[in-house]
Amino acid sequence: MKKIVRKVLQNLKVVVDRYPVLIAALVIYLYYLVTSLNFFGRQAEKRSFVDYIMQFDSLFFLWIAAAVFLQWQKMRKAYKQEEDHRHNIERVLDRQEIYSTLIKDITMMLQDNVNNPLAVISVTTQEIRRRFEKDPEIMRWLDRIDGAMSRIHNTIRDLQAYESQKLIETSQEAVRKKS
Repeated sequence: MKKIVRKVLQNLKVVVDRYPVLIAALVIYLYYLVTSLNFFGRQAEKRSFVDYIMQFDSLFFLWIAAAVFLQWQKMRKAYKQEEDHRHNIERVLDRQEIYSTLIKDITMMLQDNVNNPLAVISVTTQEIRRRFEKDPEIMRWLDRIDGAMSRIHNTIRDLQAYESQKLIETSQEAVRKKS
């Protein structure tokens, strides 16, 4: 029984959300119908056109109430959409933060674990250059080693630049989506 009531209420909510103007019109005209019926008066009493017009004075209040109801529905939908949009942006920012932390951790690890051995290699190659500066073959090998070390340094630097660029792009994308 509870499931049936819940389903009916959900369907009623869908109808109210989808067709608020029809619901407002139905309420207004049902109210007018109920107020125009004379339950306690005599059946033989006749009503004039002016009597029906006088009964319409409450209809203006109902029109205002219907307008307020419709505006409330629009504001509620707009608020829900804004809330969903804010939630999506928060998820993007959370992912961005996780991504940023991961890249920072990786680059720090690479810097710590790679730069120290590279520094030792660099010092060693400089010492070998001083000792064997007359041997062109050794100089070519040392140039290759220096080139490889330079590529490793550039790769680490590019990772850090990529992290910064990615953060800027995703921030700009989030701002564009919000607009």
